[in-house]
Amino acid sequence: MKIDNSFMTAARIGPTLEQMTVNNENEEKKGIAGGFEKIFDDLWNASGELSAESRGETAKLMTGGLEDLPAMQVIGEKSGIMFEYNLTVRSKVIDAYNDILKTQV
Repeated sequence: MKIDNSFMTAARIGPTLEQMTVNNENEEKKGIAGGFEKIFDDLWNASGELSAESRGETAKLMTGGLEDLPAMQVIGEKSGIMFEYNLTVRSKVIDAYNDILKTQV
């Protein structure tokens, strides 16, 4: 009895599940809703980067390796402002969503 491996070969040639998922996500982000998603993703990522940078500078301050205290304060303020901005945007989006839900059709 001969076992046919043509299915396995075809599966290796075709795109992987990860590639298909990435392609589907990219296609979904092309629409209007995807544009909003990209904006929020970028905002969230920028906030995370600033927060990580602020934590790193704070760790340097605690260990005595910080050379520029004003730069650390500026990074901390940027991180705080970005957090407040994220909170404001989130609140406005939730308010808009609730307004849409209240509209009668």
